[in-house]
Amino acid sequence: MIKVKKIFLNHGFTPIDASVFQENTPITFDCYIQRFHGFVILVESGTLLGGDIYKKLTRFEAKIYVENKQFEQYKHYCRTHTNTLNACIVPSLNEALEHVQALLPTLKLTSNATEPLNAIYTNAKHLLGAWLRENKEKHLPVQALLDLAEALVDVANTHKTTLSSFNEFIDETHSLPAHLTKVAFFVSIVASRIGLDLTDQRDLVFAALVHDIGQTALDEELLQKAGALSEEEFRHVQTHPKESVSLLRKHKVHTRCVLQAVREHHERLDGSGYPYHLTEENLSRFGKILAVCDVFDALITTKPYRPAYSTFNALRLIQSEYKNKLDMRYVKLLIKHLQ
Repeated sequence: MIKVKKIFLNHGFTPIDASVFQENTPITFDCYIQRFHGFVILVESGTLLGGDIYKKLTRFEAKIYVENKQFEQYKHYCRTHTNTLNACIVPSLNEALEHVQALLPTLKLTSNATEPLNAIYTNAKHLLGAWLRENKEKHLPVQALLDLAEALVDVANTHKTTLSSFNEFIDETHSLPAHLTKVAFFVSIVASRIGLDLTDQRDLVFAALVHDIGQTALDEELLQKAGALSEEEFRHVQTHPKESVSLLRKHKVHTRCVLQAVREHHERLDGSGYPYHLTEENLSRFGKILAVCDVFDALITTKPYRPAYSTFNALRLIQSEYKNKLDMRYVKLLIKHLQ
C-alpha cells in the first residue's frame, strides 16, 4: 500500500537528483513524490534498485524527494555509488558556500548562457535551501548571495538572456529556495534592459534572492494551509515583508534600495497591497519590478489547486488582471523578451 506522510513543503523535504541512482544497488532512505499537501513514498528504504524499480526511479517524470532527516543516508549513497557530490543536492551550508566559491571563477569560461545560468540557479537554490534547513535566521550568507547576484547580472548582460534561457532547468513545483532564485532570474532580465548601472542591477537581483526570507518567522502550517486564511491569519502572513527587512538589517544589510524593494514587493499601485498600503507615487522602482516578477513566478508555479501557467499566458493574465496594481512597463518588457 502507498504510504502518505504529511510534512510541509520546503522544511521537511529536499529534492534529489535521480540520475545518481545505480542499478542493482540498495538504498537506505525513502524516496518520495509530492502529492497535494503531502508526500507519497515511491520507493522504500532497503529496496534493491533492480529492473523495473530502477527504471521507475530514474525515469519518473515528477521530482523525487528525500526527508531532511535522511539526507545523510542520501549523501552517503552519492559518495558510495557516484564518487562525487556534484550530482547531489549540497547537504550543508558550509559545503554550499564552498561550491559557490569554486563556481564563480569558472562562469566566464563558457561561450553560451545555458551552462552558467544553470550553475548559478542550482548553487543559489542549494545555498538558500541549506540556510533554511540549518540556520533559518542565523548566519544568512549575504556575501555569497551578493556574489551570485553579481554573477547572474554579468551573464544577463553578456548574453542578453531571455525567459526562454531558463526553460531547461527552472522548477515548476514550489519551494522557497526555488521561488527566490527564479524571481532573481526574472529580475535580472528587467534590470539588464532598463539602464541601471551594474551595482544597482546586482542590488536588485540580491533583493530578489532574499525578499521572502521573513517567511521563516511564520508558522509553517499557516504558510501551507490549503483553505482560505482567516482575517487574523492573513494579517499574520502580511508581516513577512517586515520580517524580511528586519532579518536583513540584523545581518548588516543597510542598502536602501534593497530594503525598499523587499519591503514593497507585495505593495500595489492602487494601494491594495501590504503591509503599508502604499500607492504608485510612494513606491520605488525596485519595489515595482520585484512585485511584477514575484507575481509572475507565482503564476508559472504548480499549485495544489491548479497547474502552472505557461510563461506567455501568465504574463497575459497579469496584463489583464493586474493592470491597476502592477507596473505594466515591466510586464511588457518580460513579454518582449520571452524568446
